[in-house]
Amino acid sequence: MSSIYLGDGVGKACERVSISNQTGYTWLNQWNKYGYEGLIPHFNGGRPSKLTKEQLEQLKEKLKSKGDWMTSEVRALIKKEFDITYSNRQVSRILRSFKMHYAKPHPHDYRRPENAKEILEDSLKKAVNEIHEKCVIGFLDQAAPQTTDNKQRFWSFDKPKITKNTTKYRANTFGFYPINGKDVVEFMARSTARYVCEFLRIISEKNNGKHILLILDNARAHIAKRTESFAKSIGITMVFLPAYSPDLNSIEQIWKSIRRKISQTFIKSQWSFRETIRATFHHLAKKSSFAQGWLNKFQPILSNLL
Repeated sequence: MSSIYLGDGVGKACERVSISNQTGYTWLNQWNKYGYEGLIPHFNGGRPSKLTKEQLEQLKEKLKSKGDWMTSEVRALIKKEFDITYSNRQVSRILRSFKMHYAKPHPHDYRRPENAKEILEDSLKKAVNEIHEKCVIGFLDQAAPQTTDNKQRFWSFDKPKITKNTTKYRANTFGFYPINGKDVVEFMARSTARYVCEFLRIISEKNNGKHILLILDNARAHIAKRTESFAKSIGITMVFLPAYSPDLNSIEQIWKSIRRKISQTFIKSQWSFRETIRATFHHLAKKSSFAQGWLNKFQPILSNLL
């Protein structure tokens, strides 16, 4: 401003202090309107919100009452309740400031009991009362990965492509993911009680005959009298998950990771397909992170067994 008072035009004054003409004219307008105070910067975090603090709190409480929202629904709610229009981006910023999460919903079968966690807690407590020694604790499940699985997403300027052997391979896979023992993965012809018993025998041998607390779903082959009788005879206590509750079986995350690995791997043959599954399972089963959330819920019940 001193340069202008000395006779410089706006362009020349801007050149002296190395700022753009646009900034110079903005400063000049601020000076003319507000004087010196108009040139003092105010770092107030950007444009004020259209919603007041009180309105934001009201919005937050309304959002809590439902649970899950689409961005368009929140926009419509703000318009209806406060007669204010926001863009999707602005709504997203508000929701993040509320510490809300934007993610795909985790599917829960409608037949899953509302108290599934409590049911499993009761089953675990009953099993623990019958075991009077340290034991191996782990999860059992079967899966059938196949080469047609396509779980991996890629960033690309064009449509992503991957060179694959389009021959279809499928492997009926049994897995044991332990919290504190030796993991096991095997390929079985079928998923009948006979093959489940064979897999239980292998698990027991790999873990040196230690008592095993086994968490598994209530598939027909698992709850068969033949399976339960054989498990008991070799020191395996089975705890069945509530119906339609795969989220309570930590091994499910390993199967998802294996399918993702398959989708990005060139499979030459049935043998290489199985070896990919086997190697990936052993690698992932060494990680305790897949069971960490489960342990946070149920470890207090199992602490005497670990």
